[in-house]
Amino acid sequence: MRAFLLLTVCTGLALPVAGARAASPADGSDRVRDAIVQAVAQRFGAVSGAQVAVDDLRIDAAPQAEGELVAVPDPGGRTGRPAQFTLRSGSKRVGVAVATVTVAVAHVRTTASIDRDAAVAAEAVAEQDGEVANVRFEPLPRLDEVVGAHARRALGAGEVLSQSVVIVPDAVRAGDEVKVVARVGALEAWGVGRATGSGRVGDVVRITRGTARGLQPARVLSPGVVQVLLAQPQEIR
Repeated sequence: MRAFLLLTVCTGLALPVAGARAASPADGSDRVRDAIVQAVAQRFGAVSGAQVAVDDLRIDAAPQAEGELVAVPDPGGRTGRPAQFTLRSGSKRVGVAVATVTVAVAHVRTTASIDRDAAVAAEAVAEQDGEVANVRFEPLPRLDEVVGAHARRALGAGEVLSQSVVIVPDAVRAGDEVKVVARVGALEAWGVGRATGSGRVGDVVRITRGTARGLQPARVLSPGVVQVLLAQPQEIR
């Protein structure tokens, strides 16, 4: 699928470092663009399949670090409007970039108006795959998560449902016993654990498992089910 990302820079938005300018491939903008694409795709969730692209990038300076470049979006960053990204390499801040990011991803839209605090009915929403505008860089709820959830505000037909407009319950809550799966290639093993944090589908939470020491990261697959990360199947018990 062709990447769907359009980047439009707001000329009136000031960068915190003087001398911001349009970037060109010769000054390292490809590295910055790739870092932004990766960062935004990750924010929408590892399993979302978000299609992200960047254009007309403006940066304050060409990052000179040789290590991996990471772009960290500001907390208020949204699609379809200028967003600022802090550029880091390891523990060092190496630059700042500003861009408008457009994202195409599977999402849920309203097909009818919904009153504030009302439960979302199945007939009032539908799944779509395409561009989402003016939503935060965060996972979007699935259809089964929004049906029955309550609207934070009055919604009109055609709106994208996000965590900011519907109250989506966590799929795993701190203290819950969870089913744990570990996968390596074609091998798969199941066990049980206990979550020490809460999260929605796609989030990474920490869990404890039997006599294993310390906390392990695990991705939430569905309500009460997680996949342990960086573990071998025989370690589950």
